Amino acid sequence: MKVEIVTRRDGQEAIVEYDYQLRGEDEKPMVLDVLLQAQATEIPDLAYRYGCRARNCGVCTVDVNDKPRVACRAIARDGDRISPMATLPALSDLVVRRDGVARQMRGRMANAGQGNDLNVEAPDDYHALTACIECYACLDKCPMHARNFDGGLPGDMPAGTAPDPAKGYRWGNPFSLLKLQINRLDPLTSETGKGAALDHAVELGLDACVGCKGCKCGVGIDLMGKVVRDMVAAAGDRLPADDSSD
Repeated sequence: MKVEIVTRRDGQEAIVEYDYQLRGEDEKPMVLDVLLQAQATEIPDLAYRYGCRARNCGVCTVDVNDKPRVACRAIARDGDRISPMATLPALSDLVVRRDGVARQMRGRMANAGQGNDLNVEAPDDYHALTACIECYACLDKCPMHARNFDGGLPGDMPAGTAPDPAKGYRWGNPFSLLKLQINRLDPLTSETGKGAALDHAVELGLDACVGCKGCKCGVGIDLMGKVVRDMVAAAGDRLPADDSSD
C-alpha cells in the first residue's frame, strides 16, 4: 500500500513516497501504523507525535488528503497523502506548534464561584463538551482562526510575519468557544463568570460565526448545536445580523 508523507523542515516541503507493508491481507492499518513503520524502516528521522493510541489525547492529529484526522483511529488507504495540520505552524515534518491555542485561553477561564458542591448536577450538554480531546481538527476552514493569519494558512505567511504562538493567538476558534461554553454551562460558575465567558467569546471574534456553515469536531461533538448557535443567540445585537440567506 503506497502513501505519500509530506515533510517540512527549515521552511522547505518534501514529499516522500512510502510503501507500507501489510501484516496480513485483512489488515486495515491506521495512519499512525504507517508512520510507525515508516520511521522503523525507511525514514528514521521522521518527526510526528502520538500519545494514548486510543483517540483520547488528540496529539497525533495530522492532515490526510488535506483533512484533519486523528492518526491513531483513521484508517490509511492506498494513495493517501499524510501531511502536517495546515491550520497550525509546522515545526518539523508532521509536528505542529499547538501551544498558541492553549495560551489564548489564559486568564479567560472563570473559576467556579459557588464552591465544590457535588450535589449540583451539570446539564447533559456540559458533559458532552468535556469529551473534547484537543485534537484541534475543528480549526479546519474556521474563519475566526483564519484571521490570525490574515485569512490564509500558517504556511502561506512569509517568515517572521506569522503571529507568535507564545503570546496566544489574537482570534479564537471552535475549541476556545467550547472551553468558554463549558464555563457558561457549569452550574458552579457564578453569573458574573458566565457573563465574562460570553464577553471573551465576543472579543475573540464570535462575529465570524454568524452565517458560517459550521465547524466539524474530530470526535463528533456537535459544536454548532451545543456551542456556536447558543453563544451567537446569547450575544444578540452585539454581533452583526446574519445576511447569508439574502
